[in-house]
Amino acid sequence: MRTFKLTSLSAAILAASALVPTTSQATGFIDDSSATLGIRNYYFNENGVNGNAFDRKEWVHGLQFSYSSGYLWDMIGFDYGAGTAVKLDNPANRTGYSVTNLPQDGSSTADANDIAGTNIANLKAKFGDDKMNANIRFGLQRTCTELYCPSGSRILEATSYGTYIEGNIESLKVYGARWTQIHSRNNSFFAEGFQDAMGDEIDHLYIFGAAYKFDNGLGLYAEWGNSEDYLEKQFLKFDYTFDLGSGITLLVDGRWADAEEDGNGYATQGFESTYWNLSGTVTVNDFYVRLGYNKTSDGNWDGEWHANYQQDGVYNSTLDQWQGYNREDERAWIVDIGYDFANIGYPGLVANTYYVYGTDIDDASLAAGANATSSDDNAHEWGHYITYTVQSGPMKDLSVEWQHFRVDNPVGGDEDTNRIKIRYDIALF
Repeated sequence: MRTFKLTSLSAAILAASALVPTTSQATGFIDDSSATLGIRNYYFNENGVNGNAFDRKEWVHGLQFSYSSGYLWDMIGFDYGAGTAVKLDNPANRTGYSVTNLPQDGSSTADANDIAGTNIANLKAKFGDDKMNANIRFGLQRTCTELYCPSGSRILEATSYGTYIEGNIESLKVYGARWTQIHSRNNSFFAEGFQDAMGDEIDHLYIFGAAYKFDNGLGLYAEWGNSEDYLEKQFLKFDYTFDLGSGITLLVDGRWADAEEDGNGYATQGFESTYWNLSGTVTVNDFYVRLGYNKTSDGNWDGEWHANYQQDGVYNSTLDQWQGYNREDERAWIVDIGYDFANIGYPGLVANTYYVYGTDIDDASLAAGANATSSDDNAHEWGHYITYTVQSGPMKDLSVEWQHFRVDNPVGGDEDTNRIKIRYDIALF
C-alpha cells in the first residue's frame, strides 16, 4: 500500500484538522457524517457466437463500506471507503478464462483471486456560499468529468489519486484536476502510476473544464485534457430541452471531441481521431424514445489516457453501448426506448431496449479484428435493461437488474451476454 505524498495543500488541511475544535465547531463535522454498507452480487455469463471462442462466466459477491464526514469549521472534512470481493463461482478448469471482476491468479488465466482494500481516501475542503463557492478534494476519489471517469461497471469501482478543484458562480461551473495514479476496479493495491505505450511512467494527467446553464435551459460544456507525452483531447457539448406541452418534452444533445497524440509515449505517432454525436429524446410522461447518430473520423477513437489500464477514459457519445461504434469512418445510429411502470401499478420497475447499427468501418480496423467469420463493415447490437427496486419494507432500495446484449461485432467478435446485478445499500448512520 502506498502512503500519501503530502502537498502543501494537504499538509495545511491536516494541520488545521489536528487542532482541538470546540463543541460548536465539531457539531457539523459529526452530525453531517454518514456511512453506508453497499452489498453487491454480480453474475456474468458471456459467450462468443458465430465462430467466436470467447467464453466467460463469473459469479462474485462484494461489500463496499463508504464514510463521508461533515465539515469541521464548515470547511474541512474527509471521505474513506474500503471494499472486498470474493468469487462464488468461476470455472477454474477453463483455459483462456477472462477475469473482469477479480484479478487473475498469477500467470494463470484459469482462476481468480479475491480482493480487499482501501479504494477511497481523500481530504476535502469547501469555501463560500450557495451563489459562489469552491470545493477541493485531494487523495483517492471517484470524481468524473466529461472525458475522464473511473469505471463503475464492476463489483467494485475504480478510483483515481490526485487533486480536483471546482468553483461555482451561480450558473457557471469551472473545474480542474491533476491525476497521478489509479486504483484498479479489480485489484487490492492502493494506487499505481500511469504508464505509456513504452512502459515508461506518465507523471500526470491534467483536466480543465467549464459548464454554463442559461436561464432558458440551454447548457454549454467544454473540456480539455492532456496526458503527459501521450494524448491531448478536447470536448464540446450542448443540450437544450423543449417543452412541447401536455407532459411532452424534447431533449436535443450535441457533442464533438478530438484526440491526438502528444508525445513519443503514444504507440502511433501522428494519431488523431474526431467524432461528433447528435441525439434527440422525446419523453411523454413515463415513456421515452431516443434517436442518436455518431460519426468517427481520422482514426479509431481512443478513450484512454494511458496504456496500462482500460478503466478511466471516456468515449462520451450516446452511441457508447456494448460496442463503442467509434472505429475509423464508422457511422452509427441508435434507437432507444424506455418506460417507468410506476403509474400503472408497478412502482420501482423500469425497462428499456435499444438497437444500434454501425456501418462503413475502415478496412484497416476490420483487418485488425478478431472475428474470422465476418468480412463486412457492419456492426449490430440489441440490448435490454430491466431493473426492479424495492419501494418499502425491510429490504427497501434493494435493486435487481438484468442486462442482455446480443452483439455482432466485425472487429472484436460476436457475443451473447447476460448479466444479473443485485445491489443493496444499508445506511449505517
